[in-house]
Amino acid sequence: MASGLTKTKRRIASVQSTKKITKAMEMVATVKLRRFKDGFERGSYYIGELRHALGEAFLRDEGTRSHYATSPEKGEGTLYLLITSNLGLCAGYNNNLYSYLDSFFDPKKDTLAFIGEKGKTHYLRGNRVERAMGEFAGLDLTMEPRDIFAAARKIRDEFNSGKYEKIAVVYTRYVNSLRFEPSTRVLLPVDIAIEEEPSEAYCPPLFEPAPRLMIHEILGQYLGGELYALLQESQLSEQASRRTAMENANDNADELLEKLTVEFNKARQAAITQEITEVINGANAQ
Repeated sequence: MASGLTKTKRRIASVQSTKKITKAMEMVATVKLRRFKDGFERGSYYIGELRHALGEAFLRDEGTRSHYATSPEKGEGTLYLLITSNLGLCAGYNNNLYSYLDSFFDPKKDTLAFIGEKGKTHYLRGNRVERAMGEFAGLDLTMEPRDIFAAARKIRDEFNSGKYEKIAVVYTRYVNSLRFEPSTRVLLPVDIAIEEEPSEAYCPPLFEPAPRLMIHEILGQYLGGELYALLQESQLSEQASRRTAMENANDNADELLEKLTVEFNKARQAAITQEITEVINGANAQ
């Protein structure tokens, strides 16, 4: 009986220690979530305006359209950039991305590039993909902006090489703090739906010197901004998923502690009752 009490007491102490860790991680994730959300909201306005400006330029690009608006004739397959986390303990955040990507990824035609160590480890272990690129694995928001824009130029060069039909990013779209969904954003060819406003029918915007030159001038800025915004949104979703996971872990720890406490009290009461019974029986025997 004493050994059972000791074992239960050790389990209670172990769960309490684990709860301290998960509680601390929940607090850290909550602070990061607030910070990433503020940055995401500020960046959304910037990239929205930049996207609209580029869409207007494509809309006014008369005659033969820029090659950035059409897929290369000799291109084959799609280059997917998969944004995953570098750390664990974020519930099903990465697994949801894997399931989503596997539903349409063609390993014989498509190429996979990794942004985040978890995705790189998952797909390179066991040779899950035939065509893979690891050049972007260390890309995250802690890097200097010039490094992110350098990665964007690399993406543009890959498209200009004519090897791929399109280049897309697989990321996690943030809906709210409890809901985030795997999604795909096509970077190239550029497909921004812009409808001409009635007020612009008689007085369209003027581009100097020409829409085509503006497209080629700001495309690098647009790709860098899109990549940065998608990284922000993915890391925002990651922190939201981690905070939810740690909150659930704390709730589970509370339930387990309550169960173990009841078990410990019952065992202790049984031990006390047994000792009293033994004392009474001994007194009666004398």
